[in-house]
Amino acid sequence: MLYTKIKEDITAAQKAGDSRLVGALKLLSSELSYAQVDYKEGELPDEEVVRVLMKEAKKRRDSIEIYTKASSAERADQEKYELGIIEKYLPQMMSETEVAEVVDKTATETGLTGGKLMGAVMVKLRGKVEGSVVQKVVNEKYPVV
Repeated sequence: MLYTKIKEDITAAQKAGDSRLVGALKLLSSELSYAQVDYKEGELPDEEVVRVLMKEAKKRRDSIEIYTKASSAERADQEKYELGIIEKYLPQMMSETEVAEVVDKTATETGLTGGKLMGAVMVKLRGKVEGSVVQKVVNEKYPVV
């Protein structure tokens, strides 16, 4: 289980004296604890952990962009470090080409376009790709007419 692995990595980082890693992992653990409270059926499943991690990764990307624009390199570097830690726990994301294949197949099967097509694709690919990639592909290939 991914949540257990993160907890074990916190302990290992504490024993190694890596306070920067401990801090980053504790932030993740905290967010996962909130998700655990909402999930009442035992330990948080990996798919839910991935969902939380993807949300946290998006926050970091947004923060990096903001800090870079504000010329706050130190804060941007910290966000990049945390993003790198988060990405180590995320599964390999699908490429844009792979997403395009799923979008084409879904569009052919359902006849949907635009936002409805994006919603249908996101249900299929949840946890395997970022929404922004799906949005880009859908808008390029199947825009709302």
